[in-house]
Amino acid sequence: MTTLADALAAYRIFAQAEGKSPKTVRWITSSLGYFSAFLGDHQDIAEITGNDLRRFIIALKDRQKFADHPFNKPQQTTISIQSIETYCRAIRSFFGFLHREGFIESNPMEKVKMPKVPQKVVPTFSANDLDKLLCQPNKQSNQGFRDYAIILTLVDTAMRISELADLKLDDVDFENGYLKIMGKGSKERFVPFGHKVAKALLKYKLKHRADPVGTENFWLRADGRPLNAGRMEKLISGYGRSAGFKRCYPHKLRHTSAVIYLRNGGDPFSLQKKLGHTSLAMTRHYSNLADSDVRAQHLRYGVADRLKG
Repeated sequence: MTTLADALAAYRIFAQAEGKSPKTVRWITSSLGYFSAFLGDHQDIAEITGNDLRRFIIALKDRQKFADHPFNKPQQTTISIQSIETYCRAIRSFFGFLHREGFIESNPMEKVKMPKVPQKVVPTFSANDLDKLLCQPNKQSNQGFRDYAIILTLVDTAMRISELADLKLDDVDFENGYLKIMGKGSKERFVPFGHKVAKALLKYKLKHRADPVGTENFWLRADGRPLNAGRMEKLISGYGRSAGFKRCYPHKLRHTSAVIYLRNGGDPFSLQKKLGHTSLAMTRHYSNLADSDVRAQHLRYGVADRLKG
């Protein structure tokens, strides 16, 4: 008999050997932890069926948010459908692994329909909002100029915050205007940056970058140690509050960059490569947002509606 706990231990070994990202492993592990607690730790994986996942979905819909969480207090609201769908995708992926590696004869989760997540409009900033945000850091100080360069780079390249934080000195190609990025799934790509970003990156490197302490990371704290993604996110959130925004976070800058890129005439295929997406699905979503913006602008500035005849 192979229990879920045994299978999960095997998955960690396989994932490490295959070079899967720690974030992916944490996602699978935490999701399976909830599923294992629901079924029982000693459940034989060969006996788990698709109906077990369906029962799990129903149970989660009534579960209090942060119930039994080690750090956060339980809230009055229930778990969001987005979170439930995320757990279920991880469980289905895990059972796909078990089937591929011969731990089970077939994947019982293959035919289970995932919870339907409502399509929400991705929030974005306007160009004026971005100008206001970029005015917040004190560019005369080393830290302020660094933060300005970080925000400007995110806005121009639409990078993920984790990708930006992992950037090394040699990853910045000033001569050709590219950043070498190691994205999701250990996929390398090259993202172009404009003249304004080139100037900011070079000025930061030559004038405002702290002396490094045992690291080749491009972005450094004042003490010379790497500036990690979590710290970057807090800095951006703080500048957003100073600018008067209710919510300001790196992924919103990524969304904004993608939409404005399309609005300015960029094509979805080059945007897909720039963002590091494996399919056009998310890029099409950005296209729809850009189209919605055009319609809104037409209603505001359209010609015929302003004619008297």
